[in-house]
Amino acid sequence: MSTATWTHSLTTADGAHLELHSGEGETIIEAAEEAGMLLPSSCRAGNCGACHAHAAGDYELGDHAATVLDDDAAACGDVLLCRTYAHGPLNIDLPYAQGRIISGRIPERTATVTAVNEVADDTIGLELALDAGEDGAGCEFDPGQFLELTIPGTSTRRSYSLANTPNWDGVAELFIKLREGGEFSGFLRGIEPGQKLAVRGPQGAFGVRDTGIRPRWFIAGGTGLSPLLSMLERMAEWGEPHPSRLWFGVQTEAEIFGLEAMDALAEKLPGFRYDVVVGQPSESWQGLVGTPLDGLGDALAQAPAAPDIYVCGPPGMVAATKRIAAAAGLPAERVVVENFAPSAA
Repeated sequence: MSTATWTHSLTTADGAHLELHSGEGETIIEAAEEAGMLLPSSCRAGNCGACHAHAAGDYELGDHAATVLDDDAAACGDVLLCRTYAHGPLNIDLPYAQGRIISGRIPERTATVTAVNEVADDTIGLELALDAGEDGAGCEFDPGQFLELTIPGTSTRRSYSLANTPNWDGVAELFIKLREGGEFSGFLRGIEPGQKLAVRGPQGAFGVRDTGIRPRWFIAGGTGLSPLLSMLERMAEWGEPHPSRLWFGVQTEAEIFGLEAMDALAEKLPGFRYDVVVGQPSESWQGLVGTPLDGLGDALAQAPAAPDIYVCGPPGMVAATKRIAAAAGLPAERVVVENFAPSAA
């Protein structure tokens, strides 16, 4: 008895056309992996949004988090490829360039922990020195991408965005929020310099897009600041002239980190400014209060030129950003997002 298979057409953001075959009961991500084509993804459970795309044709969308993909977006053809089961040929638009698709397998290396610092309440800065891999000893990636770390001797793996910029020294810098009761967080609470870790990546499609000289606005929740710092640092390194703003939101002042990095960016990146927004501040706090989104609608209405928006944070914050931007008339493709859904495992 034969099993039905279909041929799908994939188009990347830079106009590349790819073909992929899948069968019944197989997700698009699984089919791509079998073909040696690793499309950006992370959780594989419909919880993170890393494999977001747009599809046309006959398909079924499996269970997923509504905060990552709501019913309205799904009705318009938005999908999560890790939860998309084809029932016929599909035309799939990928929101990233062909260069973000890994051929063969995800790069795997080992790394040595070189520094661990408590940078804020229950947040650590982790510095790694990557051992030489097949492509050399450097830490090459596109700002916005993440690495997967594994607890030694286990299959427990977590993804963390890179906060620094690509370099030939093999240095990777991560900011990690420690979760109460989390298996990986428990491991990290006791980690020390010299610890060896298995590393997979870089991976992910989040990153700055080349859209001319439009302003770039960045919105971060908690450790969602990490990839945005990487993007802004790369802009500074390359001397990019785009006017840029950053809103960084936390619940309490004790959770603030990265001030030195943001101050340095303000010195070397023309047209850059940032605001820290605290949800539950002390009486002594003199900065903005609330969430990074409280003034977004007004800022968009008053902006002399409509920006591209890059947002990284919890799914609820990401979804709210999309709604505010849409209400202000900003096209959906001008809002580039990265969700993160903390795991308690």
